[in-house]
Amino acid sequence: MEQTQSIKDLIIDIDEKKVYLPEFQRDFVWEISKTYDLFDSLIKDIFIGAIIFGVPSFDIAIREIDNRKKIVKGKKRPSLGVRTITKREIEQINKVGGNFRLILDGQQRTTSIYRALKGTDEVWFIAKNEEEIETGNFENAKLEALLHEISGEQDAERLSIKLSDVWDVEENDYDEDEIKEKLFYATDYYKNCCADEGFDVKAEFKKFRNLRKKIADLFKSEKLLSYYLLDMNLEKFVVFFERSNTRGVQLNFIDILAAKLYTGNFNLKEKIKEFEIQNSNIVFIPEIIVRSIAFIKSSPKEINRNYILTSLNAGDFKDWWDKVCKLYKVTIDFLYENNFIISQDWMPYDNMIIPLINFLKEIGGDFHQMNTDQKRFIEYWYWNSVFSLRYSGSSNERIIEDSNILIQIAKGKKINSASYFNKLSKIQILSADDIYSFNKKANAVYKGILNLINYEKSGLINWNNDSRLSLNSTLEDHHIYPKNYLSQALGTESEKGLIDCVANRTLIPKIQNIKISDQTPSEYLNEIRKVNPEIQKSLENHLITRELLNGEYDREFSFFLDSRVNSIFEIVSRRLIQPKEAIREKFYEEIKYEDTANINIYCSYKGNKAEATFNPATTKIFYNGKLYDSPSAAALAVKIDNGATDNPSENGWTFWKYMDEIGMEKKINDLRAGTKITSLTT
Repeated sequence: MEQTQSIKDLIIDIDEKKVYLPEFQRDFVWEISKTYDLFDSLIKDIFIGAIIFGVPSFDIAIREIDNRKKIVKGKKRPSLGVRTITKREIEQINKVGGNFRLILDGQQRTTSIYRALKGTDEVWFIAKNEEEIETGNFENAKLEALLHEISGEQDAERLSIKLSDVWDVEENDYDEDEIKEKLFYATDYYKNCCADEGFDVKAEFKKFRNLRKKIADLFKSEKLLSYYLLDMNLEKFVVFFERSNTRGVQLNFIDILAAKLYTGNFNLKEKIKEFEIQNSNIVFIPEIIVRSIAFIKSSPKEINRNYILTSLNAGDFKDWWDKVCKLYKVTIDFLYENNFIISQDWMPYDNMIIPLINFLKEIGGDFHQMNTDQKRFIEYWYWNSVFSLRYSGSSNERIIEDSNILIQIAKGKKINSASYFNKLSKIQILSADDIYSFNKKANAVYKGILNLINYEKSGLINWNNDSRLSLNSTLEDHHIYPKNYLSQALGTESEKGLIDCVANRTLIPKIQNIKISDQTPSEYLNEIRKVNPEIQKSLENHLITRELLNGEYDREFSFFLDSRVNSIFEIVSRRLIQPKEAIREKFYEEIKYEDTANINIYCSYKGNKAEATFNPATTKIFYNGKLYDSPSAAALAVKIDNGATDNPSENGWTFWKYMDEIGMEKKINDLRAGTKITSLTT
């Protein structure tokens, strides 16, 4: 029978050693973006699936929940606690109300929740500003209504709170002054806004305190997590794991959209099949086409699933489907032919295709039409977006922002937002040592490194015959020093922890990877040399030293890894880090405006929209027949007009917004004279 429990009780049970995993369960593999999605679902009361616990009636090996930090070079990663628990021990624990149980299904969800609340993974609740809340004010709005996004970093323009800080307060019972000093004053939001006119510290801390309590109440909600508790003998336990991955068929977003469009005489499934037949060498992702059409049709720009299902119709798809499919094909061909991707399966972010489609549409459908400067910007944007994990988390906002930026570049215009360049520069690799921590193929930076080598070398080649790996190659990230060989040959745990490091990986055809098995590097490479005498050229193409052939490096794994890490970082530095200032100087332009120029602005408070005009030179706003000396004063007037009481405060620079010439919504803070953040030329 399905039961429910709170996040708080689950975390306490894990801490009190009542919840474990079977030792044979797969490792924790979720990327952080899935953790963001998980908490987004919990806050919005979206069913995340039930956790299945089992109480085994037999002896079994168990291990702890993985709460380890990521791998750091030179530091031994602690092993997970593994032990055997007997049937008798389980019976004795539960006899006195211990509630011992194993997680049979739901390990990734449970581990993600635990790591976030314990602070192992940084997970931030980014709140909407009060004017963005459609119903009620900040204090009485539900937590879902307050959520702007779940992110891995805080937002300097929005109230942000780390989930682990909420849990820490609950565990340690901080008083109000401690919360203010340790948490609120430490936020980027407070540091960024505290000196601004209209920023009321008392009112903003009240919001922070209120938000913390709402999140804490979420953790305590007894009905938040659904679970089943099964008493299982050994036979049932085995059958469960044999069958657990084969149950049920789930409808996806495209299935639902196809059903809607079919009523308007547009057969989406047939169109998908038609493209796949005509372009068998390309992996087709229908959602990319759908979102691209949504971007083209919407104003202001929206590409979320709710907009697509409610606002797009069969006529929109009849107008744009074939055109966007052609742009999609040309974009994939461009990425491969210019060595941005080795194959589609190894593309770091599929959603990055959408901004490129919009850029391509703007220049006339042919990448040969772009000039040298545009190509230079595309290169910088692409790699820095990958290495900054820009498309992890709330990718819809990134897609819209990048599409608008690339449209500007396509028009030959400069970018007027300094903050945009700051976002692109926040890459995950700032030193060679950072490379050692990337060891999971699902990570965009891991894929990005392998693709960047491909870009640097103008295409990776097949070790057998020196031909270039094709777009639809079935590739595997081969261990240059095979995993089975290293498991036997290495002495220290810190070395073994680096076996899967991306610096020990390169992409080769799957069948070749199987044949290599567990031989030493010199053994398997010399076998390949029999069919390709020029194998040393292939190795150098993959950024691998040819000295591996003579056998002297077979037991020098650490030396090889350090050398390749430094070679990889040299490329990262030259392609991503060093061009930063030159790119900014070339493509950034500060806004210029006349003293007499006014622009139309607007805001929304409690679902009511207000319009005004703003003079960036004088910072005065004309609203509702009256001239206000500052944006904050005008913002307060809007709030009072819409029923706000209790002496409301507001930072007008983030409250008021305007629409730039390409339909992108921006805050008037971007027009603020003397700040680093500026915007579009009028």
